Amino acid sequence: MEVVYGLENLSIKERCAVCIGNFDGLHLGHRLIISVLKKEAARRGLKSVIMTFEPHPFKYFNKPIKLISTPAKRMDKFLAQETDYLVVAEFNESLAGLSPEQFVKDVLVEKLHAELVIVGTDYRFGSGKTGNTTLLARLGEKYGFKCMFAHKLKDENGIDISSSRIRALLEQGQVEEAGRFLSCPYSLEGEVIHGDKMGRTFGYPTMNLKAVNEMIPAFGVYAAKVKIKDEIYNAMAYIGKRPTINHGLELRVEANIFDFNEEIYGEYAEIILYKYIRSDIKFNSFDELIAQMGKDKEEIQAYFKNIDNFKKD
Repeated sequence: MEVVYGLENLSIKERCAVCIGNFDGLHLGHRLIISVLKKEAARRGLKSVIMTFEPHPFKYFNKPIKLISTPAKRMDKFLAQETDYLVVAEFNESLAGLSPEQFVKDVLVEKLHAELVIVGTDYRFGSGKTGNTTLLARLGEKYGFKCMFAHKLKDENGIDISSSRIRALLEQGQVEEAGRFLSCPYSLEGEVIHGDKMGRTFGYPTMNLKAVNEMIPAFGVYAAKVKIKDEIYNAMAYIGKRPTINHGLELRVEANIFDFNEEIYGEYAEIILYKYIRSDIKFNSFDELIAQMGKDKEEIQAYFKNIDNFKKD
């Protein structure tokens, strides 16, 4: 895959099939559209192009949004799609100000040489989002490209799989369901930093993470795995403000890594969330907290043991 940053740097000469979107999280619905793109491009003898935007248009217009993917994770997921091109267009005043027809003519036709354009049925484009799929199809006839409109992928209950739904699931701690729609468990990533060493006095030393993620799941304890130095370990993760210890003053992202005793400060690590164990609780004493942490650890160890046994079967 060739990655092109900025429309001004495009030099594609071949005819292309293009899918357009923000693709936050690159969930199952997004992946279905990209699979259709690759199939149709191959069938028609076209180059396959994913076109996306940075920053997210909501960010440009100062609308509230917590992105699911970090920039690095998003790029990793894009590269795994193995299309011919990934075009990352800067969403700026110039692009935002294009009328729908200017966008089609200047970007899709003249820059991308689009012969096929694939978007969702709710796709809006152009200044003020005044363009819709009906207009895109009409402009396609005018400028000589075909359009395909993809309906949202639905789950087994007929509910749309979308980035906003995945955000809501994460906010509720439903990381198993969110991971299913993302096609991989949700993870928090960042640099390992020094904490206050309180955990080790309880017998549960923790790795403190300076998470770079915007989307922080519900506070509480999780069955997790920690990826560090290309190794993966089972762990008990905690997200919250430690109400028993510091009265909820500061957000912490921590993990007690099982069977691990290494100095890792300054390393880049990933806490991969598998199951929500319980909510964040203020205990009456440290003894109650320590007792509950023991129960949490036992539950998490049993969870991963069951997973391992299932894989063996």
